[in-house]
Amino acid sequence: MLREWKTEWMKVRRRRIALVPAAFLLFTFVWISWAMRSSHMESGKEAWMWLLMCLGLVNTILMPTMIAMLASRLCDVELKGNMLKLLCTMERKGRLFDLKLLTGTVYVEGYVTAELVMMLVFARLHGFAGGMTLRHLLCFLLQCGLVSLGVLLVQMLLSLFSVNQILPLAVGLAGSFLGLFSWFLSSPLWRPVIWAYYNLLGYIGQNWDESSRIVSYYEVPPDKSALLTLLLVLPLGYAFGRQLFIRRTPGCD
Repeated sequence: MLREWKTEWMKVRRRRIALVPAAFLLFTFVWISWAMRSSHMESGKEAWMWLLMCLGLVNTILMPTMIAMLASRLCDVELKGNMLKLLCTMERKGRLFDLKLLTGTVYVEGYVTAELVMMLVFARLHGFAGGMTLRHLLCFLLQCGLVSLGVLLVQMLLSLFSVNQILPLAVGLAGSFLGLFSWFLSSPLWRPVIWAYYNLLGYIGQNWDESSRIVSYYEVPPDKSALLTLLLVLPLGYAFGRQLFIRRTPGCD
C-alpha cells in the first residue's frame, strides 16, 4: 500500500498540480478583500457571519471548477498513451482507484484547511471582534469539506472514463452555475444535485431591510435531512464508482 501511495505522488511531483488550488485560493482572498471593502461593514460580531456566508457562496462558485481541473490533472497521466490499461496489469484496479481518490482528497482538504487559515488571517488583519466558534468551524467543514468530497468523487469518475477532458471540465463549470442558482431558487428539486449541497448545508442566513438598506446576518440550523442524505450517498457512491471502475477498466483485477 505504501509503495503504491508513494508511486502516486511520484507521478504528480513535477506537474505543479498544487498551483491549481493555490491560484483559486489567491483569487478567493482577493475577492473577499474586495467584497469587505465595498460592503463598509463594521468590525463587529456580524463580521464573522458575513465572512462565513460570503466564503460559502464563493466556494459554491469556484470549488466545482477547481475540483474539476484538479481531477483532470490527476487522471491525465494514466489516460495518455493508454497508460491506464498498462497500470491495471501491474496493480489492482480497486487499489488504483482508492489511491487516486485519496490523492485528490489530500489536495481538496488541504485547500479547505488553507481557507481556514486564510479566514483567521483575514479576521486578524481587519480586527474582527471575537473568534470563530466551534459551531462555525464544524459547519464550515461540513459545508465545504464534506460536499467537496462528493464533488471530487463525481469529477474523478468522469475524468477516469473520459479520454477527452473537456467533458469533465464542462461538468465542473455547469456544477458551479447549478450551485449558484440553488442559492437563489429554493426547491426540493436540488436534492439530487451534489453541487447544490454547498447551499443546502448553509448555516448563515441574511435579512435585507429595504427601508434602511441594511443587511443583518443570523445563524440558521443546517439542513439535517440534506446532511443525512450526503452521509448516506457518499459511501454508496464510492462503492458504486469503485466497482464501475473495476468492471470497465481493461487489465488484470
